[in-house]
Amino acid sequence: MASLPDHTETLIVGAGLAGLGCALFHPGEALIVEAADHVGGKARSEVYDGYTFDVTGHWLHLRDVGIKELVFRLLGEDHFHRIERISRIWSHGVYTQYPFQSNVFGLPPAVVKDCLMGAIAADKRKPEQFRLDEEPENFADWIRFYFGEGIAEHFMVPYNAKLWGVPAEEITSRWCQRFVPRPNLEAIVAGAVGLNASGVGYNASFLYPKHGGIQTVSDAIADAVGRDRIHLNTPLEGVDLARREARVGGRTIRYDRLVNTGALPKFLNQIDGLPADMRAAQGRLKATAVTYFNVGVAGALGQPDHWIYVPEQTWPMYRVGSFSNAVPAMAPPGHSSLYVELSDRETPPDALVPRVLEGLVAMGLIEDTRQVQFVHTRHVPNAYVIYDFHWHDTTAAIHHWLAAQGVQSIGRYGEWKYSSMEDALIDGRDAAARLA
Repeated sequence: MASLPDHTETLIVGAGLAGLGCALFHPGEALIVEAADHVGGKARSEVYDGYTFDVTGHWLHLRDVGIKELVFRLLGEDHFHRIERISRIWSHGVYTQYPFQSNVFGLPPAVVKDCLMGAIAADKRKPEQFRLDEEPENFADWIRFYFGEGIAEHFMVPYNAKLWGVPAEEITSRWCQRFVPRPNLEAIVAGAVGLNASGVGYNASFLYPKHGGIQTVSDAIADAVGRDRIHLNTPLEGVDLARREARVGGRTIRYDRLVNTGALPKFLNQIDGLPADMRAAQGRLKATAVTYFNVGVAGALGQPDHWIYVPEQTWPMYRVGSFSNAVPAMAPPGHSSLYVELSDRETPPDALVPRVLEGLVAMGLIEDTRQVQFVHTRHVPNAYVIYDFHWHDTTAAIHHWLAAQGVQSIGRYGEWKYSSMEDALIDGRDAAARLA
């Protein structure tokens, strides 16, 4: 790796997909500094005893023509499997199809009745025409507005509380227009009698590498950027915005323009002389951490799903996924892999292992806990930005101030939002266009 220069035209903080995308599309000189020893940020893979694990589910959804062309040009279309989603909900001791709101067939009759009656009542209350900004702002109320009390009670409200780590009443609905399918009453009724909707939602199909995990995508983009432009193990230690100087890896680098892709609260904390109003805004930024297990299993899994939602509070996980169900090469021959995302954020993870394994047996994923070869604990800070009622005004004020200082803060962590891998690459491309 080349030594750090004294000056660069554009300094990019973070070698995740947003930072890599910005450098790749950048029209001039750009340098990336990255605290970790790898590229890709959370779009990375870990290999252990023949198993390949990503940082939980990293399925690739490519809707943007330019990004799809880029990925296929760098890796080749044949690098990927194209996979039709297999995903279900496990609740009340049974499996139902995803999404829950249009697939309640198979649940206990009393639960189906609650869901249908609630959906009918919600449909009667809902105006025939309304603007999106007239939807309820409270996410729990938004759920009831569209789906009714039964669907809210039996899945949507408890699941989202487990996912986000805060009650749905504390989250604004403005984040969810793209990510939450909204079937009409006819689709809800059809799903209740077994006429299941198929291919619903933004993730109905996805791409995934045939080998090597999602790290292969990050590595290919880094290779295209040029490894000599990426400095690993080089954390940002501080930045003087007035002098346009950054302290990185024990050195000071002068820059003309700065692009941050790291966690926004941490980046703000690294700015010399941060104004009091920005310090106050920084204190209002919230996110939920996620602890998860990587699990190696001897033998095939008893269920075919790529991921399964677990809404009930009785279980300490909110989602269980399997890379090997999508791509068998992600586990050694004759073995399978799981990732288990925990909603219990208070109990030490080791103490949750017995209950999680009990859940895997109850779900029919394994027959016996003796099939489990290992359980490795991993932790993701800032996994989900919390869209509370301060989020919009707070982030808008911060980004407005940063822009006035000649700084762009982009990507899922830099912009402080919920988004996908493709979104991160688009953010990098858009930032490079603004630099041009």
